[in-house]
Amino acid sequence: MNSRKPIVAMSWAMRQNKKEDAVRFATTLIQQLNQENEVEKIIFPSMGTLSAVAEVTKNTTIGLGAQTIAADAQGEYSGEYSIESLVDCGGKYVELGHWERRELYGETDEQINKKLRLAIEYGISPILCVGEKEKELETLPYSQLKRQLFNALFELPKEQLAQVIIAYTPQWAVGQTRAASAPHIHEVGRLIRSILEEFYPSKVVQEVRVIYGGSVSPENARLITSDEGIDGVLVGRFGSEPHRYAEVVSVIEENKLEIR
Repeated sequence: MNSRKPIVAMSWAMRQNKKEDAVRFATTLIQQLNQENEVEKIIFPSMGTLSAVAEVTKNTTIGLGAQTIAADAQGEYSGEYSIESLVDCGGKYVELGHWERRELYGETDEQINKKLRLAIEYGISPILCVGEKEKELETLPYSQLKRQLFNALFELPKEQLAQVIIAYTPQWAVGQTRAASAPHIHEVGRLIRSILEEFYPSKVVQEVRVIYGGSVSPENARLITSDEGIDGVLVGRFGSEPHRYAEVVSVIEENKLEIR
């Protein structure tokens, strides 16, 4: 039994890009989910709609985050998004290390580390995405995960580790018709904690929430979170309708209450 609060986060990527559509979506979501429950609910709107959605989610139970931030709070960085803007609009979370940021924009582990420590400094909770590019049939992705975790968390004090949410998001399972298998996800969840215990005390590691992202849907969310070590999910396109996202929240709340 653990006291970690389950999480259902949803990233819109660039699927909702117009203010009117984004506000309508967020409003519908709030109508369905604006009550206190056992699940921490987080949305990551497209960057152009973040401020508009922030006005709608203010004083609700839906947490707000940015899909990335600049590695510095201020400076000559044209086109970047400052963490000061995120704090100013009431955001509490930031998604870091998504494979698209790594692959398409060349984001390095070192840059992710700088962003992560900046987020902690500003009181923002980072959701750190880690995972392998290609599926390994016979072994677990120990070396890739250890490199990503060690570099991203470099010099992060143990007192701040619990503020970081680790999302296992293997590139080979993102945007596919099926998620990674539940047994695989559960094994990797245990692997992530064992790697963290190479750098941090076990008691501290047990406070860290580990979630899964990659073709998550209401249909597979129960199996994915049936292991005590997986604390929630990061939903993409399969939860991109308000009622589908609400279904995932309901499934995971039920599931985690049963496990406890």
